[in-house]
Amino acid sequence: MNLKRLFPYLILNILVSAGVTLLVLSWWDRNHNPVDVPILTPLAPISTPAPEETPTLPPTDKPLIQIKNVFGVGDLQNEVIVLARQGNGVLELTGWQIKDENNHSYTFPKLLLNQDGGVQVFTRAGADSVIELHWGLEEPVWNSGELVSLFDTAGNLRASYRIP
Repeated sequence: MNLKRLFPYLILNILVSAGVTLLVLSWWDRNHNPVDVPILTPLAPISTPAPEETPTLPPTDKPLIQIKNVFGVGDLQNEVIVLARQGNGVLELTGWQIKDENNHSYTFPKLLLNQDGGVQVFTRAGADSVIELHWGLEEPVWNSGELVSLFDTAGNLRASYRIP
């Protein structure tokens, strides 16, 4: 093959590639705003986050949540408490506690329960999600006839359920 015949095509290919690249970069620059990332220097003060506000508790005379059932009583792998939201709006359960009559207690992590929502609290260990929480115990907690109680952050009884 003769390189002299290919040379104009190579030059044309380089020019077209450069033009397309510049067009794409220009379009990208116009349509995507850059994100400003603050640069910390060793002398820059580090701000501490503001303390989280304690949520205002709803009145105790309104039913907010119900303990629907406790399933798998005595079986660690299947033992679970089923809770359901009653009423309107979002209920923050962060810091609320489930307690039994034998001084076992579970404290809720950061959790918002939406209207008509529900959550299951398993006795066993596992990975938490928005609908399943895990107590992380190595043996079952619940027995037939036992009272399950749910308390808010102020210690007010909000729901109870006697296991049949």
